[in-house]
Amino acid sequence: MKHAPLSDQDYQRLEDTLQRFAAQGAMSLERLDGFFAALLSGPDPLPPEECLPLILGSAFDDEDAFSSPKAIEQFAHLVSGHWHDIAHTLQRKRDFAPWLTADAAGEVHGNDWAEGFYDGMQLMHEDWNLLFDDADAAPALAPILALAFERHPDPEMRPFLDGASREQKDEWLAQIGDAVPKIHHFFAAIRARIAAELAAEDK
Repeated sequence: MKHAPLSDQDYQRLEDTLQRFAAQGAMSLERLDGFFAALLSGPDPLPPEECLPLILGSAFDDEDAFSSPKAIEQFAHLVSGHWHDIAHTLQRKRDFAPWLTADAAGEVHGNDWAEGFYDGMQLMHEDWNLLFDDADAAPALAPILALAFERHPDPEMRPFLDGASREQKDEWLAQIGDAVPKIHHFFAAIRARIAAELAAEDK
């Protein structure tokens, strides 16, 4: 089946809907992008519909959040579309570009994206140890985790106590595009090996 990516208008509608529920704990589009990147590049991709409670926060259980069942269906379609856009990029081994939003001053920080990625890792945190334990692949996580922990409430968990420099942040941000495909390749190779072993056992 040919992939049909979301349009700019679709992404604007998705972003507007998420912003409408921000006060109820919904993810921003930037955080959602990081979250999906982790789920799709990690040990075992989870379908987007299973993640709606995490994406929408308390709005998921709010009967008045959406005006109609049709509106809920349209939102789910947009979420699924973004999921498939990321999946298509990773499966086709194309350049990965994280969705990063600039602040009022025009600066891009990437912390929301990285925190979303870390949220995704926590859903299958034990399986992610396979990556942490691999000396060659583990460095791909370094820039993502540095950004994810930069705003941690415990100062001792932050990569720099006084905050990272703009130059350092730009370096981390630039590394994300290579890091996510490397992580995806690492876990895809493991899944392929396991599938081959199971197929061999069935013969």
